[in-house]
Amino acid sequence: MTQNAIIYARFSSTEQSKGYSLERQLTHGKEYVERMGWNFERSITDEGRSAFHGTNRLEGSSLFALEAEARNGIHRGKVLCVENIDRLSRQGAKAAAQLVWALNEAGVDVATWHDGYVYKAGNNGDMMELFSVIIKAQLAYEESLKKSQRTSASWGKRYQRIADGDKTLMVGRCPAWIVPTEDGYRLNKHRVSVLNEIYDLYIEGVGIYLITQRLNERGEPAWSDKKTKYDGGWYPAYLHRLLTARVVLGEYVTLKGETLSTDFFPQAVTAEKFLRAQATRDTRRNTGGRDVTKVNNLLSGIVYCSECGRRAGYENKGTVRRKYTTKAGELRVYSGKTHERLRCDVNRRKNGCSNNAIVDYAVVEATILQGLLPDLIANPAQDPAIAKHREQLAELLRQRDDTQARLNKLIDILEGDGGEPDPDIMMRVKTRRTELNDLNEKIETEQHRLNVELTKPSVRDDLALIASLRDDLVSKDDDIRFYTRKRVNQSLLRLITKVSIQPTGLFEILVDQTTYIFDETGGLVEDWTILSAAE
Repeated sequence: MTQNAIIYARFSSTEQSKGYSLERQLTHGKEYVERMGWNFERSITDEGRSAFHGTNRLEGSSLFALEAEARNGIHRGKVLCVENIDRLSRQGAKAAAQLVWALNEAGVDVATWHDGYVYKAGNNGDMMELFSVIIKAQLAYEESLKKSQRTSASWGKRYQRIADGDKTLMVGRCPAWIVPTEDGYRLNKHRVSVLNEIYDLYIEGVGIYLITQRLNERGEPAWSDKKTKYDGGWYPAYLHRLLTARVVLGEYVTLKGETLSTDFFPQAVTAEKFLRAQATRDTRRNTGGRDVTKVNNLLSGIVYCSECGRRAGYENKGTVRRKYTTKAGELRVYSGKTHERLRCDVNRRKNGCSNNAIVDYAVVEATILQGLLPDLIANPAQDPAIAKHREQLAELLRQRDDTQARLNKLIDILEGDGGEPDPDIMMRVKTRRTELNDLNEKIETEQHRLNVELTKPSVRDDLALIASLRDDLVSKDDDIRFYTRKRVNQSLLRLITKVSIQPTGLFEILVDQTTYIFDETGGLVEDWTILSAAE
């Protein structure tokens, strides 16, 4: 009976893919199967997966799936064909031998066409086959180890040169908006323009998915050549990387996240714009894609249920029109019931919350735009987040100065003794140094948070923006209305802490430290302000 053959091909690097490694393996594999007189069943591949690190055997890989199927007896009597043993594993003799042995135990032969060797399943093999696997696998492992060590040493030298300020070093693949030349790196003006457009749209409130659509709709050539389900255009994950990669500032950051240089590449995006994008990410809520039934929702990500604390859903039935032709042939159009309303999404899905109150969306929007905002514009509040971070930063700096002073005293004691160091004092020195390191990390984090807050538009800026866009909020042009409402929504996310729907049908609006409660018609029921300890 003719055996069924499965060909396995793998490569681990982009360079190998460009060198047609996969195509070569599959072609030679099929030729080998034909020579052996086997029946070609199918081929499986693992692209960009390393056998040295074992990623070609992790869950999600083709080899992992094949091993699992073999253990369940699906491939008994078949032969797995590979170019060399190292296509299966480069993790050493033990790992490779165990893999081949496990496949044999599951009734699968393993054949390597490079040397024409077949490792038989069941009792058809002998100990020499096992020794052959061990020797070949160990040689492959040692070869990979040497390559890995040479590569690490080479990159270590490059990293040191970059850290020392060398900007002439060519580092292989550059960011998509940077062009390497004989005189160093330069910016691609068109791509830098597109990159800044992406940042500007995101900061203005346009989501990543909508930016992706906008770029693809106008036929903007994609930069990424990575093979994904989005082949042939821009895709959200790539835009996310662009919006979070510090290389846009010109920095060189290793894969481990270590910044070696702050100005290795030409800067493509200003530091202020980058921080504003990060601030937008911090405050951004999932508002969904572009949908004509959601285009009117100015309060996306702001309204919550007071009972379960979960987000309230927005319902828009739109304009319902029914057409009817009379017996006389006259066409009549009737307008059906329409509504825009807010309600607890958990209750709507009957998932446990008892709050079944429904609030008219138009009333809440009008209460905010026509009731609260004019008063806020006339009497703008300060930015509480900035004051909060400044206070926390000042306290951390005070603690660090105190800890440093205590550490200095302990060191002075040790230096003044002249004899054997006191173990107790040494332990206290170690403790103080640990505390100092922890405080320095907290200070760095708090300073970053403060920088992010400082790049956000101020309360005055947000209020002025909303006032200037008031007419465009109700524009008849869908595009103008949509993008305007997206921008205003981002400002409202910063201005309004939240809107809560209560079971009684009242709705509560929290702005900074002040709470306003309104009835179902938008009439103010009561309001109060939480005073700080200083007040």
